[in-house]
Amino acid sequence: MTISWYPGHMHKANKEMAALIKQIDVVIEVLDARMPQASANPLLKAMREGKPCLHILNKADLADPRITREWLDYFRAQPLAHAAASGKDKRIETADVLHLCRQLLRKVAAAKPRKPQPAPTEDENADLAALRAWKQENKKHQILIVGIPNVGKSSIMNQLLGRKIARTGNEPAITKGQQRVRLKDNWFLVDTPGVLWPRLEDQAAAYRLAMSGAIRNTAMEFLDVAQFAAKTLLEEFPERLKHRYGMSALPADGEAFLRELAIARGCVRKDKDIDWNRVSELLINDYRAGRFGPMSLERPPQAENPPAA
Repeated sequence: MTISWYPGHMHKANKEMAALIKQIDVVIEVLDARMPQASANPLLKAMREGKPCLHILNKADLADPRITREWLDYFRAQPLAHAAASGKDKRIETADVLHLCRQLLRKVAAAKPRKPQPAPTEDENADLAALRAWKQENKKHQILIVGIPNVGKSSIMNQLLGRKIARTGNEPAITKGQQRVRLKDNWFLVDTPGVLWPRLEDQAAAYRLAMSGAIRNTAMEFLDVAQFAAKTLLEEFPERLKHRYGMSALPADGEAFLRELAIARGCVRKDKDIDWNRVSELLINDYRAGRFGPMSLERPPQAENPPAA
């Protein structure tokens, strides 16, 4: 089954985001630390038009910390970009975000060409310095926070604000519209709905998104996603599967693995047929809850070694 999920509110939100971004100083893109590439919106890069971006790798507690560090280094090496990680064991703080945003704005200012000016006098220098300091102190800055559905964007926003302003939940498409709130002093945070993009051309990435919960359950075939998940875990994390399910040996393919798991866990109907929906939900929910331990499904482009099992 080809996975695609782009309801009308996402189309509208993408259009509004493209118009809004012109008024924004810094973009925060919240990514899934387990799959930063699959969870990055390809439309955002074109929308940004040179705006600096802070990539927050959320759910870092569910990802391999070594590979997360590789991703942080990768994003930090990009022009006008920075990166930080956040998870249940170590949540990103407002002060950290503002510090990184100020760093990005200084990069933007340093990159702008300056027109040659006559050399100022000593008094003019002091006046100019005072004027710049006053302008910087009083200038209002807007931060746009974006992310795919169910990546934890609303939780990050509530965390930064220190209060619950955005609805959260373990399902995609909770946030439906924009909202603008004061973060601190002259810094404002603009929230947007979690959005995907019209065509998920990389279907392997689309299936990883479905595993993570970014695709609404009614928009995908659970068995197809479970077979993809089983194949991925068999290839990359076989020891985790053995440990979680108490298996001494593993089948060679995803369908056979699901069949064995169904029998072992009682996912069988009264007529003795396999209850494929139940066993599919079992595997996917175990992955989403991090019951296999921290694991990353993607590495940055320059890292070629496969993830450790």
